[in-house]
Order: sequence, then structure tokens, then C-alpha cells
Amino acid sequence: MTAKTFPRPSKPRSFKKFVKKIITDPDFAKFVHGQLRKARKGDAAAAATLAAHFHPQPSELSALNLTESSPARCHNTNPTTLNIIGFVAHV
Repeated sequence: MTAKTFPRPSKPRSFKKFVKKIITDPDFAKFVHGQLRKARKGDAAAAATLAAHFHPQPSELSALNLTESSPARCHNTNPTTLNIIGFVAHV
């Protein structure tokens, strides 16, 4: 069975919208989980796909005790972003 794919949205989802989509759409959760696994193994295309789907708002970063200037900021798909996604996308 082939995993369902999702086109890139016109703009990345905020943390709240991303979590809501994962919770309400099991196929999206599986898609994110698959991309996350690939990105953690160094797959740049999967990391870019995740970045296209997820970009937390500054207020969301603040709520997570991260700042725009923090070395662990989540503007790109980096280890911190992958950990945040992994926390909400666990299947």
C-alpha cells in the first residue's frame, strides 16, 4: 500500500494548525511521520517537505521557550524542528 502524499500548502502551517491537522487527519499524520523518519536520516527533500508544511509563529516559539534569535529556532527544518514535529506526529 502506497502512503498518501500531500501537496505543499500555499504557506506553512503554524504549530496549532499543524497539530490540529495531524489530530484530525490520520493520513496526514502518517505522511508527516514518514517524512520525519526520512528527514532524521538526512533526507534533504523530506526535510524541505516538512519545512513547507510547518513554520511555528513567533508567539508559539515563545510559548515553547524558544526565541527568533535562539540557535534552536525553528525557521528551517533543523533538529529542534524535527523534535517538535516528532512530539506531535507520533503514530
